[in-house]
Amino acid sequence: MTGRSSHRALRPMAALIAAAVVGVVGLSACSGEDSGDNGTNSTLTVDTSFVVKSLDPGAVYEPTGNVVVHALYDTLVTFDGADISKPVPALASAYAASPDGRTFTFTLNPDAKFADGSPVTAADVVFSLDRLKNLKGSAAAIVKDLSFSASDDKTVVVTSTVVNPNVPTILAAPYAGILNSKLAKEHGGQAGTDATSADSLGTYLNENALGSGPYKIESFDVASRIVLTANPNYWGKKPAFGRVVFQNMDVQNQKLTMSKKPTSEIALDLAGDQLSGLPTELQQTSSPSTYYQLRLHADPAISPVTSNHDWAHALQAAIDYQGVAALFGSSGVPAAGIVPTAYAGALPDSEAQKQDLAKATALAAQSGVADQTVKLLYPAITFSGVDLGTIAAKVQSDAAKAGLKIELDPAPIASFLDQRRGGKVAFSFSPQSLDYPSAASIVADLMPGGGAATAAGWTTAKADPATVAAANEVRDALDTEKQVAALQKWQRLMIEHAPYITLAYNAGTVVASSDLSGAQYTAAGWTVDIADIGTK
Repeated sequence: MTGRSSHRALRPMAALIAAAVVGVVGLSACSGEDSGDNGTNSTLTVDTSFVVKSLDPGAVYEPTGNVVVHALYDTLVTFDGADISKPVPALASAYAASPDGRTFTFTLNPDAKFADGSPVTAADVVFSLDRLKNLKGSAAAIVKDLSFSASDDKTVVVTSTVVNPNVPTILAAPYAGILNSKLAKEHGGQAGTDATSADSLGTYLNENALGSGPYKIESFDVASRIVLTANPNYWGKKPAFGRVVFQNMDVQNQKLTMSKKPTSEIALDLAGDQLSGLPTELQQTSSPSTYYQLRLHADPAISPVTSNHDWAHALQAAIDYQGVAALFGSSGVPAAGIVPTAYAGALPDSEAQKQDLAKATALAAQSGVADQTVKLLYPAITFSGVDLGTIAAKVQSDAAKAGLKIELDPAPIASFLDQRRGGKVAFSFSPQSLDYPSAASIVADLMPGGGAATAAGWTTAKADPATVAAANEVRDALDTEKQVAALQKWQRLMIEHAPYITLAYNAGTVVASSDLSGAQYTAAGWTVDIADIGTK
């Protein structure tokens, strides 16, 4: 293990897309200010387009906030660098699951302490996780089936109302960061069922971290700059950089800055064509963690075209999946199933979908509705370096080769989200990401009863029974190994029977100056672990 972990360690589409549309400030390069001595006075510079509202673990859910909060607050467990296959100890030195997959017991490390020197106790953990749940923010849905208790000062018991072997993975996320409950209460923190109205801690946490992580807050300006300093009382391995400066910088300036070969600097938002032409000595790490998916309405009353089984399969066969992936540059991967290759449960590359125009043309003729035009709604933004309009146009062009008629319908992001939530959109396209790094989190959303399925008019009555049964196998799996096998079976059935067509996967990428070590992209939910970064 390295860095922080050596001593211990489907996001809603609105949050995912926010990174592409938030207003940003172009800054002149401050490449690695005061850097180079690998000591407590050295500075790491992080260039990123800010998507952050709060540094409160109970409220954080945006990309920039997740990176920062992960550096401020330890969690019960974490991941070792870019390896997200299994949670490893953090505040908890060990954890165990009950045979029924519903109860998880975490034993706290006796050395763990907050920045003020006080020990981390089970009461702090219960307060923090109860507060997360009862604040009812974006992340609260991930812990809605969980309850928390302390059997003694160093033992935390987490109980799930449903079988869920991924509870430790959920509790590794930044929003599960543990606060010093004594200080939190002194400044307005509340964890009861009325926390939504009673808690007044949030604003305080933008200037004062109450965690046990390797960094503390020096300053927070949501529009331009966030500065962290090393926690002198950190109980684990000390971070290499004494100071970390997050600069709010658009992608054009990120590329310009990194092209100047800075020292002690990383960029978090370069993707697609933006990665081309960078100096070869810069380091790039990535992993395909986002999937791009078409959604077809399954109710004939809404759309007699997209609900037509033959039309849907004609479109599926018409798409040039390799060509779609190529639009993302070297980071694009043609889709096999739904689960991106960053996560356990992804189908092998050998099963990547392939274009079959002869099949598509035959199915289109068989459908009886190929002469009707359907609109494809998509958000009119550039996301991860790619204009989503170019992907929509590729789908339109491929479909036309099989005789299918698609009209492009770009919309501002707010309008796009409102329309999709209304459940009346016949045909739409968007990027998607996981709520936490377990592909099982996708199932509940996409199957009947979930948000995506409901918006697509896909009910249990319309669903293939075998596909529903496979989804239940994923949900009922008592361990992650069985869950991975069930996920693969489920995806193969979804390809045949579900109102979704997954086009490609795209990779998140961290670009780092050549003097750094440990600057690895992770699909864990916090992009990069700042405390793991050092110099060579």
